[in-house]
Amino acid sequence: MNKITNQIKYFSKLSAVFILSLLKIYGIGILSTIITLILGFYILSSSLGSFLGHSGAYLFIVAAVTVKPVSGSIFLLLMIAAPFVIGIFSTKYAMANIISRLVRDHSETLLIPAIDKILSKFRSGQPVVIRTSADYALMKIKLMNEFKNSSENKILKRILSYGLKKLSFDELDLKNGNANFYDIIKTKLIEKLHELAEPSAMIFYIYIGLQWLSLGLMYFLKV
Repeated sequence: MNKITNQIKYFSKLSAVFILSLLKIYGIGILSTIITLILGFYILSSSLGSFLGHSGAYLFIVAAVTVKPVSGSIFLLLMIAAPFVIGIFSTKYAMANIISRLVRDHSETLLIPAIDKILSKFRSGQPVVIRTSADYALMKIKLMNEFKNSSENKILKRILSYGLKKLSFDELDLKNGNANFYDIIKTKLIEKLHELAEPSAMIFYIYIGLQWLSLGLMYFLKV
């Protein structure tokens, strides 16, 4: 009973880590985008003439790209990409954080036993020998469904499914005729999770830097 209670508490902490990490990147991204969007439109309006600031969005964008084809286009593209970049990197960063915690804290007690349990159950009903990428693609879909439908904690299932999704057939060594597909999957999945357990927001912050750089380009350059 204490073991179950401790696991519930631990996964609750992981949930909190995920949400806080997600909100951190989301908050920074949205705040930066809103500020640069307002300042950017102000700079463009000043360059184009105040009357264009009250025109339609389409006319404003066309005029901005015409007058400032380089800096204006870069700025607008960065603004359009903002929702996608923020969404992708916030989720990636949050997942890396909880994977890092799980790998560090309970790799031997939670992670590996869960993989063994799910693969063992799946293996008993799948006698197919995997030798080609087509075989693996089909098996991968079935395996992901097995992970998602298992009785494990939903956070643990999400982490394992995420790692399996990132695993490609090219990373598997099936040339050895005696190779056990499930042993290879287990080894490569654990390796992939260790690889993913490196939270870094560097690319995201580079994107934020580009937002502010585009403002500088529009303000100081005439192109």
